[in-house]
Amino acid sequence: MNITTTARHYQLTPALKDYAESKVGQLRKYFDNIVNAHIIFELEKYRHAVEVSIHVNGKDFNGREVSEDMYASVDRVVEKLERQIRKYKGKRFNKKTPKLSEIGASIPPEEEGEAAPAGENEIVPIDPIEFPVMTLGAAVEKLKADGKGFSIFSNSDTKRLVVLFRRDDGTLGIIEA
Repeated sequence: MNITTTARHYQLTPALKDYAESKVGQLRKYFDNIVNAHIIFELEKYRHAVEVSIHVNGKDFNGREVSEDMYASVDRVVEKLERQIRKYKGKRFNKKTPKLSEIGASIPPEEEGEAAPAGENEIVPIDPIEFPVMTLGAAVEKLKADGKGFSIFSNSDTKRLVVLFRRDDGTLGIIEA
């Protein structure tokens, strides 16, 4: 990484230059291939401004911070650049959806009349399930009569899929999609 520094209206000390270069160098943990960085130190009366521009493979990140201390300005601008880089990388990598081959799953080919045995990571297509259409009261009566732990049905009033289940304390719970 090529780091250049510029000081405007300010005599740059080697300690500050080393501090700023080490802080900007910490951004390598996000991008290994940072092409160049330019750090500008500026002093206007009591305002200590630091501006950093980073170029990474076609993408530029810029930050500017002003405070009463040059070291504090360096810290703040590096934090600002870290936020920008994390946001950029999050957007860039969240757009990629994994393919079936990447997660180790495969859809087996359908053969005539026979279903292939399912492996550990295989996705096996099944026939669609039709849920009965009924009211909540009818579903409660059916659940009590069947003695099962849950019932899935389509509510005729709301037209939504509903899961009615028996809780550990004996009461009934409902989940409506």
